[in-house]
Amino acid sequence: MRLPGEDEERGTGTPVIYMILAVSVFIVIILAVVFISNHESNNPRRRPNVAAATPTPESEQETVEFAEGQKDIEQLYKENKLRAEDLDFWNMYQDNTLIIEEAQPTESPTPTPSHEPTVEELAADGMHTQVTYRDGTTKWVEISKKIPLFTYDLTNLKITNGKMEYFVDGEKNSWLGVDLSKSSGNVDFEALHSNGVDFVMLRLGSRGYETGLLTLDESFENNIAKAQGAGLEVGVTFFSQALDVKEAAEEAEFVIQTLAPYKVSYPIAFDMEYIANDKARIDILNEEQKTQAAEAFLRAVESEGYRGILYGNKSWLLGELVPDKLLKDYDVWLFDASPVPDYPYQFKMWKYAVNQDIPGIENKSSYIISFVDYTRK
Repeated sequence: MRLPGEDEERGTGTPVIYMILAVSVFIVIILAVVFISNHESNNPRRRPNVAAATPTPESEQETVEFAEGQKDIEQLYKENKLRAEDLDFWNMYQDNTLIIEEAQPTESPTPTPSHEPTVEELAADGMHTQVTYRDGTTKWVEISKKIPLFTYDLTNLKITNGKMEYFVDGEKNSWLGVDLSKSSGNVDFEALHSNGVDFVMLRLGSRGYETGLLTLDESFENNIAKAQGAGLEVGVTFFSQALDVKEAAEEAEFVIQTLAPYKVSYPIAFDMEYIANDKARIDILNEEQKTQAAEAFLRAVESEGYRGILYGNKSWLLGELVPDKLLKDYDVWLFDASPVPDYPYQFKMWKYAVNQDIPGIENKSSYIISFVDYTRK
């Protein structure tokens, strides 16, 4: 037996179920279509370049709104009409090869050749001095700022009968000497002293320029005894032909041992020279080696309390030695027979006149002026 209304409820339930199923299928289909559509639009390989094929009319282009304060960006966007495709840099590649425009080489400017100073310019610039070498060639060398420069006012010099005097503020400030060796012959030291000579520089000895043997000057012992007996101050010279530092130290020791019985107040001079028109032992030495020999000799004699001095002319001192290593540390005895010495640095003694007839000396000799009283040093 059916209750009232039972048939009506069963008849209406079935259509409702079918309707729900139909709506569900429809929703699934719509979702599938949306999913596929989104997948296609997000795949750049499948997305057609619609903008490139069919340009959108300006009236139909999307209007982009900018926030307040972005007027500059808005102006740039409107003027350039940029799209994403315009920023595609992948067109730089062709067949996976990066195309790089080769830079064209630029021509560097041709350097302007430097001006080679003339002899006249070098002579007048006050920064160079000319050196003449043994073979007669010359060279302009730069005057070093490390070495004390020449400071004497040569207008204060006075020469009388070959004897030179130097005055400072009207007072004589120099001492007169002569250079002596066995070649000078007999010497009257009393006559020298009475004629205004204050000191003598005596040749003590030498090393043979061929044999290398050390020898005492034949007149040394006689000369030093008589010179000191006459009241003259004495300094000595040694003619060196040392090939190295060891031989130079040997020469210094020879001088020190020879002077042991005597007291000398003027310097011990290191004299190294080439031999005119002949070959000598030191011809094989370079500037550095000669400098090392000179320094070894001077250092050795000064270590024994003597005053060392470096003898030579301008060409030897500046062309055959390394000046910066010697001239700033040791006194210089300059040999220059010209009226005005062409030597840029300071010197303490100057042999200025050679082959002079000097009263009291048998053969010709040389005058020396000292700007230092070595008896007080």
